[in-house]
Amino acid sequence: MPIDRMTPADFGDVAKLIEAHNTNPLTQCLHSGEHADEIEALFHKQGALHYQLLREEGKLVGVLGCEVEEHRGYLHGPFVAGASFTQTAHALWHALQATLPLLERWDSFLNVRNEQGAAFYLEHGFRRGQGAQIYGMPAAALQPLDGMPAQRFTPDWTESVRFLHELAFADSPLEIEPFMESQDEDRALFIFAQGSRCIGYVAASLNDSPLEGSIDLLAVDASVRNQGYGRRLLLTAAHWLIQERGMPRVGLTVRDMRADARRLYQRSGFALLYTGVGYSREHTLPRRQL
Repeated sequence: MPIDRMTPADFGDVAKLIEAHNTNPLTQCLHSGEHADEIEALFHKQGALHYQLLREEGKLVGVLGCEVEEHRGYLHGPFVAGASFTQTAHALWHALQATLPLLERWDSFLNVRNEQGAAFYLEHGFRRGQGAQIYGMPAAALQPLDGMPAQRFTPDWTESVRFLHELAFADSPLEIEPFMESQDEDRALFIFAQGSRCIGYVAASLNDSPLEGSIDLLAVDASVRNQGYGRRLLLTAAHWLIQERGMPRVGLTVRDMRADARRLYQRSGFALLYTGVGYSREHTLPRRQL
């Protein structure tokens, strides 16, 4: 079963195959792109993407990709059309492992209805994680801010923001540091403060595929919850993403357990788009020699 690495000549065909699969909940791999033109544009821009392809009689029938970030791999797929899913996905997985350095962790995020993808990852030693919902808000649904917007983060708030982040995300690998230290114009951090204390923050960024703004982190101190700070933080970030940066929509992901957060997002103009499940593996097989 001949498998090849993706080259620029393959970008268009791969993007179309991913788009076709991601319009169907039964084959959707979340956070791997929705529109072929955006996916193809990301291929040209992003150097950390690694894809393995299978063709039969010149036709693309299988794709599995990985976005590498430090020692972590974020998997896209498997996407299989016109071939045996199990056989093709298995071959693509081993070919992908052989082309990458050793990784400390692999992650995938599938639509909850993608049962064949779930079975594939469980068979290869992945653990099923917590469910999560993806919400979205088009630019046309942007609500006005009720009250003053949150202020832009400055370095003198570093320790206070870090303290709140450690309280809010004690059991999570999510990091606030890139938003405090980064000079990247495509990231922003906004805060509310009382005296010398940060009582809430929101971190936002721009994505290429799908082309949208992202709410990456949101935290409000327990002492001031249900006072409107969460909604104003969300809308401050959404206004920055849509009005200042021209994003056509804003998206965010929330864990199943956060019913209070889901209600906040809905009140702020976000609608549920997809329900997903994460799969992870904390180690990798030894690298094969080609």
